[in-house]
Amino acid sequence: MKALVNRLFLSLVLLLPWHSLLVNGYLRKYFSLIVLWKELAVVALFILAITHKGPKISGIKLIILLSTIFLLTAHLFFNSVGLLAAYSYRIYLLPILMTISLYKLSDLIDWEKICKWFIVGAFVMAIFTTIQQLFLGESIYLNAGYPVNTFSDEKLNFTFYIGYGLLQRGAGGFIAPIPYSVYLILALVLLFKYKELFSAKFAKTLNMVLTISLVLTFTRSTIATYLFFFAIPYLNIFTRKTVKYLVVLVFVVIIQFFIVPTAIQEMELSTIDTFWSNSTSLEDTSSAGHFESLDRGYKIAWENIGNGIGLGKVGAHTAAFFDNALVIESGYLSVIIELGLMTAVFVYLSFPLVHYKKGSLSTVIILVYLAVSFLLPLIYYVELSLLILITIEALNNEKKIYVDHSRKSMASSFG
Repeated sequence: MKALVNRLFLSLVLLLPWHSLLVNGYLRKYFSLIVLWKELAVVALFILAITHKGPKISGIKLIILLSTIFLLTAHLFFNSVGLLAAYSYRIYLLPILMTISLYKLSDLIDWEKICKWFIVGAFVMAIFTTIQQLFLGESIYLNAGYPVNTFSDEKLNFTFYIGYGLLQRGAGGFIAPIPYSVYLILALVLLFKYKELFSAKFAKTLNMVLTISLVLTFTRSTIATYLFFFAIPYLNIFTRKTVKYLVVLVFVVIIQFFIVPTAIQEMELSTIDTFWSNSTSLEDTSSAGHFESLDRGYKIAWENIGNGIGLGKVGAHTAAFFDNALVIESGYLSVIIELGLMTAVFVYLSFPLVHYKKGSLSTVIILVYLAVSFLLPLIYYVELSLLILITIEALNNEKKIYVDHSRKSMASSFG
């Protein structure tokens, strides 16, 4: 059983990041049912978990998980869209099944192997994404059926660009830049804990490539939370010298923030200045609509705070079934609008708060997820949700890692 469990987890770690682009984008054209591979993998792990006499789930964790399943199932049976609600039900249920599997199968999981391939897989995707951004162009996504913008079939959806379309944001194999940026953060935090699995030089290379690709996603919310919750407290990057540079950088940003937008209206500036202005003034295509969406979301959430408007009516994924699908860019507001406040609380308790472990590095991932969810509906990215849960439990793992002491010291890998 141990070998099968680890093969299933490895398949998820390696294939989930490519699901939207390769499986759903290209392979689906030849065999449509292949898109269900991840559901089958999670269900297989769940079946193995409930038949395995491993660690038990008890206490408050069990109550939260069972209560969440009960509330979600009630919403599934009492909705106004029939079986179409099952699609949204699956989005909420799969992370719960994964949580149960991770707990029950924890004594069988080879975390060193899983994490090593997770990090290497992210490294390969980061290289691919950088090459795609610089040389290949958008065609690889357009040919996979990614959404195009309303003005040109030769350009991706506006969320793929920054500075009014002047620069494409990295998205890897994901459906959008946001989940890709979170995926890179998962890999970077795992690399910090499991750096002993690699040689010193390769660890530095991994860290550099992943960080560069993260910056090229231009996702301000995820990068800011990564810096605040991980880079600053853990990596000791702010020495006296770097603080001086940071002060100068902040000063320049402030000057640009106030001066450039005004100058843009009076004269034609270069492409770089236009890009800078649009980005720092929060008026570029990636930021447009955030605040309007939040305002609209608060009003709708308050009006439906009891039981919500019903399962299967909220989120971009429902647009395939309804012309009037309600898309709100806040994860919290989206779940409240769809399921009501009480169910929303249980949903976020079961994912990811039930995985909280005092003193664990996984707290970084939980905080990043919760912070970014204020502005973005991360909960609707199923592939990312499963990867987040695997990462959290990998960081909660306290098993000692075998270190080949013949190698160079890893102390300077992040220095």
